[in-house]
Amino acid sequence: MTGPALRGAVLFTDIVGFTEYTDARGDAAALAVLDRQSAIIADVLATIDGRVVKELGDGLLVWFDDVSEAVQAATALHRAIIAARNAGTFPLALRMGMHCGEVVSRGDDVVGHTVNIAARIVDLAGPDELLISDAVAAASSASSTHPVGPTHVRGVAEPIWIHRLVT
Repeated sequence: MTGPALRGAVLFTDIVGFTEYTDARGDAAALAVLDRQSAIIADVLATIDGRVVKELGDGLLVWFDDVSEAVQAATALHRAIIAARNAGTFPLALRMGMHCGEVVSRGDDVVGHTVNIAARIVDLAGPDELLISDAVAAASSASSTHPVGPTHVRGVAEPIWIHRLVT
């Protein structure tokens, strides 16, 4: 069942090196990493209005109604993952990508061009990197950004301006 169009921000996350970690440490250790990631994002979302739409293997698709809150949440998540890694409770790095605009709700899921672009942006990010589209930079309070430049992403005709969010 398709629902109404919504405006907001889509954040994708991906755990860097998860497949190799699973290969080296086994499924039980990999599941512990996923459980820790879930706990960290739950802590972040306890204070910021957003929701995990779905888990995608070792990644997450997170929806926010408010773009500024999305940037705030992504920044908090980034810092929490680094702090957990420094404390020895999260062994891997996270990469993130965000875009904002209109999506269509489909049950509990969100779909559409905005989701597709956010998914392509996360693919460009390196370990511990949070990349946002120009649309996110313009619509939010993201003041600490470094332009990466216009980037062609698979399936999109026009280049997308990308910025690195400094946290």
